[in-house]
Amino acid sequence: MAFKRDKQQIQDILTLIEEYDEALAEIASQPQRQQESAAGAIERLSAKELSNILRGMDVENINRDKLGIRVASLRAAGIENMEQLCALTADQINAVKGIGDEAAMLIYTLAGRIRQETAAGLKVRVSLDDRNEDASLLLLAARASMQTSDAARKARALWEEYHDAVQAAYLDAKPAASSLRWLVTPSEKKKRALDAALYLYGLLEGEYGDGVRAAMDAYDARELLDADTVWEDFQKHSAAYYAEFDRLDRVEGTLVDNSYSGLPEELVLQVEMQPIYTDGLHASLRAYQEFGVRYILRQGKVLLGDEMGLGKTVQAIAAMVSLKALGATHFMVVCPASVLVNWCREIKQFSDLSVTPIRGGDQMAARRWREQGGVAVTTYESVSRFALPESFSFSMLIADEAHYVKNPAAKRTQALMLLRRKAERVLFMTGTPLENRVDEMCFLVSCLRSNIAGELKEMKYISSAPQFREKLAPVYLRRTREDVLSELPELIEKEEWCEMGPAEWKAYTLSVAAENFMAMRQVSWDVDLKHSSKAKRLLELCDEAKEDGRKIIVFSYFRETIRAVQKLLGERALEPITGSVSSAGRQAIVDDFTRAGDGTVLICQVQAGGTGLNIQAASVIIFCEPQIKPSIENQAISRAYRMGQLRSVMVHRLLCDNTVDERILELLREKQDIFDSFAEESTVGSEYLRAEKSISAAIIQMEKERLAAEELPKE
Repeated sequence: MAFKRDKQQIQDILTLIEEYDEALAEIASQPQRQQESAAGAIERLSAKELSNILRGMDVENINRDKLGIRVASLRAAGIENMEQLCALTADQINAVKGIGDEAAMLIYTLAGRIRQETAAGLKVRVSLDDRNEDASLLLLAARASMQTSDAARKARALWEEYHDAVQAAYLDAKPAASSLRWLVTPSEKKKRALDAALYLYGLLEGEYGDGVRAAMDAYDARELLDADTVWEDFQKHSAAYYAEFDRLDRVEGTLVDNSYSGLPEELVLQVEMQPIYTDGLHASLRAYQEFGVRYILRQGKVLLGDEMGLGKTVQAIAAMVSLKALGATHFMVVCPASVLVNWCREIKQFSDLSVTPIRGGDQMAARRWREQGGVAVTTYESVSRFALPESFSFSMLIADEAHYVKNPAAKRTQALMLLRRKAERVLFMTGTPLENRVDEMCFLVSCLRSNIAGELKEMKYISSAPQFREKLAPVYLRRTREDVLSELPELIEKEEWCEMGPAEWKAYTLSVAAENFMAMRQVSWDVDLKHSSKAKRLLELCDEAKEDGRKIIVFSYFRETIRAVQKLLGERALEPITGSVSSAGRQAIVDDFTRAGDGTVLICQVQAGGTGLNIQAASVIIFCEPQIKPSIENQAISRAYRMGQLRSVMVHRLLCDNTVDERILELLREKQDIFDSFAEESTVGSEYLRAEKSISAAIIQMEKERLAAEELPKE
């Protein structure tokens, strides 16, 4: 519509401008409103959590410094826990028989200090088992913030850029919308009014109007949930909610942030200023993960040592996505062969980056990556078997499980060092704690920052001192689960995708051809263990768990698989628990397991070890194959993940890529509700058996058709 300069059109322009300006202010204010809404809920949840913790602390804690306080007198007065004690005034404590004036003041002071120290480390917990009103308010605020954040950011940018100019032009143009005022308006002001109206018209028809309308459309399209529905959404998308909690809590300052793991304040400030770009990233980053990405990008050549389960992979992917946004085109991941498929899958799942696996000396794949870009994923054994042109360089090299190259004389170490020179940035990753392996740490650091490594060697004798950690800070970042995940349910699940070799494929295709569903489910365990990709990954996971001071339970449905695992693990495994072991015998094995050292493995048939036993000594669970019935797997996990478990629990599922394992997972995800209803009826009910038979027939047919269209990998 052309600008006509008539009174009605100018009035319409002013009305629309006023509406747009108010809309921008309303939308831009939403984050602050959600933060204010969340603040009250967080405060009340924190108070409730503090009360629960103090109630669980015996009153004996008041004498932790051995000051001779008469705890027996407090108990005699009915004061059994720290919550009761912290609620008392000094006069009330003084009134307790056997407690004098001086002791009462000391107790009052110490109780206040304990309460303050406990409150300072609190993390708000949101649990599906405790759906209280404040938790619902927090979820609703987080959900609203997530849904309006993009529109609010755009609205804020538009409002800050145009508001002052719009307001000035609005006031200048007002006389042109009024017949009476227009008649007495001086000619100079008339011209200014018409120019201002034309300016506002141009804004409405241009980028300003388009931007406001887009922000309003996005804001109006938000889905408003009630309390019940938001809990369902939280259960499905908990990671996104926790990431939003981090942002809400960081603004309010109600939570302790251990993302920095003791880094010097100056370095933290530098890292926080590092921009990241997440367009093309399909994952919600937690605050500590976001800091990790900034650290990787800011420091350039670093060792990320986050404990297993904290998402090192997604931080690496996010760093590559951010670099791509700045024009980077080529990246390479070097990893153990057992996790190559995992890396390929997770890059595709969590980003828009293209992936090229390079196995062995595959020069065609290497050439394709050089020409097309994206992420090359290869193994430590392969890096010396394909050649890159001398002049070729790439943006980032990521070495997963970097402790694999701790030996400078090893061929794979030397090959990686040559490859490292072609990369502008280098990221080493390992979940293995290196603090007590100073020589290994110094070597890895020397591959990244030789000057820092030289200084570290001179300080080896004080490796546990703050000075040593401070020297490491520019190159080594490590956070533990206890640092950053205390507000999450401590159950971390991971799919371990294994790439089969020719021997495994041959055995598997024979099982499919014979339409033997049970044999198909034992994929990778029905070959010589030296050819089993699942066996290799199982050993690696057990080694990692031992390094982390953990014990392991290995579950399988099949006795043949249990025998294979027992042979594989040898002395590190106890006698297996199967259906043939009596109840008393099972408990005796569990007792032995509880007394055993770190790294000990308990092997259980999932039907026998999944019920009736408490195995809190274990904090790593490995399933050798996916279970047809979700309830069986859940029962098995609950043997370790239950009241009394003091550590977070890691669940690993060993899966072979593009086999029955994948088909079972796909069907379980599609039919979860059906399986849950079967679980409620009976573990061996006829309905379930009919469903299992139907599933097995469907999967066999799917696999026969798929394998008929594919070639078997060559020897």
